[in-house]
Amino acid sequence: MDAYQISLIISVVLAIAEVMTLSFILLGFSIGMLVVSGVQYVFDGYNLNRDVMVFAVVSVVSFVALRKVFKKNSDVKRLAEDDINQY
Repeated sequence: MDAYQISLIISVVLAIAEVMTLSFILLGFSIGMLVVSGVQYVFDGYNLNRDVMVFAVVSVVSFVALRKVFKKNSDVKRLAEDDINQY
């Protein structure tokens, strides 16, 4: 098996694990591994430094983007409306 195929399998496993947890953390990791798989396919091979850097950057960017997309408006509103003396 080539390196990009292994990365692609890891990406699919992370996506399936995300479906089980619904936390949107593993989805960012899955997107990161998918991009690493594409980079490995295009540049023909495995390079640890490049792959780790691409995975880290893409995972953080996708995690932040997914948090903004899937943020509940009720979470922000509840914090503004809660009173410390309410209980």
